[in-house]
Amino acid sequence: MKLIQRTLLAVVLAALAGCGTLDLPSIGRPADSGGAGGGIVERPAMGASGKLKPMPLRTFSVSTQCKFKDEAGNFGSATVDVVNSKVNAFKAEVTMPKRGTCRYDLAQFRQTQALPSVELAGARDCRIHMWEQGEQITVAFANCHNLCSPASANDYVWPLLIDKSTGHCD
Repeated sequence: MKLIQRTLLAVVLAALAGCGTLDLPSIGRPADSGGAGGGIVERPAMGASGKLKPMPLRTFSVSTQCKFKDEAGNFGSATVDVVNSKVNAFKAEVTMPKRGTCRYDLAQFRQTQALPSVELAGARDCRIHMWEQGEQITVAFANCHNLCSPASANDYVWPLLIDKSTGHCD
């Protein structure tokens, strides 16, 4: 009986310990406000209620002609020209060996959205979404089976990542 009580007590104490919090200094910030060193640590913007505030809406620009090949052997090329979230040029070809190829051209789409992310809409509910994440632009493809040969190749297409500063993509 004592073993069961000890086990139960250990479980209760472990559960209670999980409820406590520690205020640890952030990496790059001095442990006390008077200390030297460290860098600036950005914290999420908080509203008066203490809840996170939404990110401000802002346009992005990127221009590149790039080729890529990943570790799985997939390869392709892309031409992307976006200025203030307006798509001026877009063409991409992605080949997945033994799976197929998908080809996207701006002529097959119309831009339906610029903020909070760029959206291009094509036939049969095909969509291309573009958004900024730090120093990268992400280009994602959804429901574009009609632009792939065979159509099942669409299931293997990964988003395209473009480095804004260098124009490299993968």
